[in-house]
Amino acid sequence: MQNVERGLMIAGCLLLAAAGALSAYGFHGLADSISPAKQESWHWAVDMQFYHSLGLILTGLIGAQSRPVWLPRLAGSAMLAGILIFSGLIYAEILGAPEAWGEIVPFGGTLFMISWVLLAGAAWRAAR
Repeated sequence: MQNVERGLMIAGCLLLAAAGALSAYGFHGLADSISPAKQESWHWAVDMQFYHSLGLILTGLIGAQSRPVWLPRLAGSAMLAGILIFSGLIYAEILGAPEAWGEIVPFGGTLFMISWVLLAGAAWRAAR
């Protein structure tokens, strides 16, 4: 297994741990201090981080079986960037960052979609 694929799996595991902590913080630490709409946004960001962190682990596993390796690596890069942009900016905005940062969040969602299409291509090529 290459270092990049191992790194994607480690990043996925660590981001899953962070998602658990952020979920608990949202439930226990923020529940009384933010509006229900912001609570919902926080939980949506945690959910997307959770799902796509699992996707990073899957990307590493598929990447370890794929040739060429650039396709799953590109998928993993897009997925990681999507987590940082989508979930990260939602967290930041709820914690007080400028609301204008929210304008960038949809780009993270687009990266999620791109990453899954790239991963499908990598899986298809790995099966051959």
